[in-house]
Amino acid sequence: MKHYSPILLFFITLILISCGESMPVKKGSSTTDSLEHYMKLSYDNRFSEEKQLDYSNKAYRIGVASKNDSSQYKSLYNKIEHDLLYGKDSSRYYLKRLKHLALKTKSKTYLGGYYYLYASYFSTINVDSSFAYYDRSKTEYLKAKDSLRAGYSLLMMTDLQRISSDYYGAETTATNALECLKNTGNTSYLVAAYNFLGMSYKQLFNYENALFYYDKAYKNTEDTVSKDAVMNNIALVYMDKKEYAKAIAILKVLISKKSSSSNTELKAKAMDNLGYSYFMSNDKRGITYMLEALKIKDSIHDEFGLSASCLHLSEYYLQSNPALSRNYAERAYSLANRLKNTDDKLDAIKFISKTSNSKQEADKLFSEYTKLNDSIKIVRQKAKNQFAKIRYDSKQVEEESLKYQAENAENKLKAEKAKRRNELLLLTISFLVLVGTLLYRLLKSRHEKEKFQEAYNTETRIAKKVHDELANDVYNVMTFASTQNLEKPEKKEALIHSLDSVYLRTRDISRENSPVELGENFSRQLKEMLSEYQTESLNVLIKGIDAVDWIKIDENKKLVTYRVLQELMVNMKKHSQATLAVIDFSTADKKINVQYSDNGIGMPLGKTILKNGLQNVENRIKSIRGTLIFDIQTNRGVKLSFGYPV
Repeated sequence: MKHYSPILLFFITLILISCGESMPVKKGSSTTDSLEHYMKLSYDNRFSEEKQLDYSNKAYRIGVASKNDSSQYKSLYNKIEHDLLYGKDSSRYYLKRLKHLALKTKSKTYLGGYYYLYASYFSTINVDSSFAYYDRSKTEYLKAKDSLRAGYSLLMMTDLQRISSDYYGAETTATNALECLKNTGNTSYLVAAYNFLGMSYKQLFNYENALFYYDKAYKNTEDTVSKDAVMNNIALVYMDKKEYAKAIAILKVLISKKSSSSNTELKAKAMDNLGYSYFMSNDKRGITYMLEALKIKDSIHDEFGLSASCLHLSEYYLQSNPALSRNYAERAYSLANRLKNTDDKLDAIKFISKTSNSKQEADKLFSEYTKLNDSIKIVRQKAKNQFAKIRYDSKQVEEESLKYQAENAENKLKAEKAKRRNELLLLTISFLVLVGTLLYRLLKSRHEKEKFQEAYNTETRIAKKVHDELANDVYNVMTFASTQNLEKPEKKEALIHSLDSVYLRTRDISRENSPVELGENFSRQLKEMLSEYQTESLNVLIKGIDAVDWIKIDENKKLVTYRVLQELMVNMKKHSQATLAVIDFSTADKKINVQYSDNGIGMPLGKTILKNGLQNVENRIKSIRGTLIFDIQTNRGVKLSFGYPV
């Protein structure tokens, strides 16, 4: 036997008010204060429907005029909520505006609110669509890390599944809602979840779990209306278990409470359930409570409650007064048809058939009962399958979305890495260019200093030679010319000889510092320079000079080779008293080697080589990354070699 189980409207009312409280905005603004004021008034049930709608419209106009996204969202949400509550056709228009705002701001919270309200719009039109949009609302709220609103969307999905008799699905969804809500601190939502779980387990005949969750709902709420509703639900479980004494004990307390007097609808339901429990316990007091409950429900136009009362009374009079039983059953049938309550309709057909006086009518009613029952089973199975499919599709979409987000994040990471790599490369190149520029300038500066030093050294050397070797001779020639009688042939000959000597030494100084041909004629000029030091008393041997590919040698290195050998030849001529000098050129391992040797008097030990006229030789060779090796043996001439990379 079906008993009346109330839809917990007080939970929904609490939740709607909570959902109406949208994103917080900055306090102190007169616009914000006015908006909050009118929104609060629009939810005040002390005002008429017309007045509440008027306050909602005022809040909407203030929100739109503010040009503030948060205020616009709150006012739009409030406006749509009231239009849906009171069946206004304008809700579709405002839903489109809310969607536009959500997409423009890219707010997950706003989009979640849009899907929630769109689901509410479809709740009386298409249950499947409503369920799907509640699911999408939950997903967006979770993305926004708003587990409170996500939990409420799950509660709405649970209610749709309960209405469609998908109790297994409702149990799963309500459990998910609990997971979202357990840390939010909102007890009214938790109580609603516990209550839905109690309802689901009751319909699945799992009475222990039903009582467990109803007990949690009762203990977690301080609201007297909520507590009374939960007490009635607990009594219904005991009625299903046929433990009528326990149900009666609860219901007697419930109808005697002061709070029941202010909640006429709940009191009437409790009285009806108490009367039915007495009836099933063979207590004659039952009919009194059931008739009183019927009277109250008639007075407040509670059609769902009237249907349940008529079915109870039809069952009560079934044996004692079949005609009256049929009247109540037919009234229940009419109410169930109008309310589209198929469960009550089935029960009504069953009682009508039991009071039928003809076999033909009974068969007709049985056929209708069977057809309706089969149809209900098919519809409910389809609903279960559809809910499961929607959840599966939603999960697939969510997984695809997560996959896309992961791929997008990975691509962004790769792009960021590539960007950093390019920045590092650019930085490295810039650094290398900077270092290269600085190094170039440093080398250029050093080269210029070396050139300056070389020029200075050359000038100093020339000046010293002119001073040491020519100045005295020129002075002596001038003195000789001014003091001697040049008319005498022998005096004139002596003057000419002295002038010729000065000229030859001047020519040598000029030749030592003249420009060097570094192109194709370098080899020839080098040989000529070395050969010029050959005299009747000095033999100069040049070996291997033509075996070197001088074209491939850097000009700076050729110049150093030329000046070093020139310096050595000058020193040899001045100091060594040699009769033989040998210069041997060779190449090996991409390196040019030059060996110099003479048979002169050598260099006495203890004298510093670098001060013996060879400091320039050392510096020049180092400038081309070359090496210089001395092999000095007293009284046996000079041997040295130098080399540098090609």
